Amino acid sequence: MFLILFCLHSILVFFILNIAIAFKVKKITIFILKKSKLKFYLFYIITFLISASIFFRIIGTNGLQIVNFLFSFIILFELCIKIAESERFINWIGESLEKSLRYLIMFVISLNATYFFTRITEQIIKSQNI
Repeated sequence: MFLILFCLHSILVFFILNIAIAFKVKKITIFILKKSKLKFYLFYIITFLISASIFFRIIGTNGLQIVNFLFSFIILFELCIKIAESERFINWIGESLEKSLRYLIMFVISLNATYFFTRITEQIIKSQNI
């Protein structure tokens, strides 16, 4: 179970780091990221696995879903907000669009991406019959 979640979140982090590079986002997350992607990846995955195991012991599968939502939402939300501030996005969407509307657009995108990701992991958790 945790191996599957580890793989899914590894894929999530991989895509987030590559999307951040594509939009030239310098600092990626609230937690940490100086210059080392490996440090960020290790910190994120270890923190996720520890939190998931604690919540799983306390709440059960709902605890896994809560931790999955929190971690994926925080990282996706911040990435989307950073993208809304990037030059590439501003040039694409138009400079005349207000900053608050850019943030709103990216907030909605982050919610949709989080929903998609949590639904996939929910189906995987349910298929494990835990």
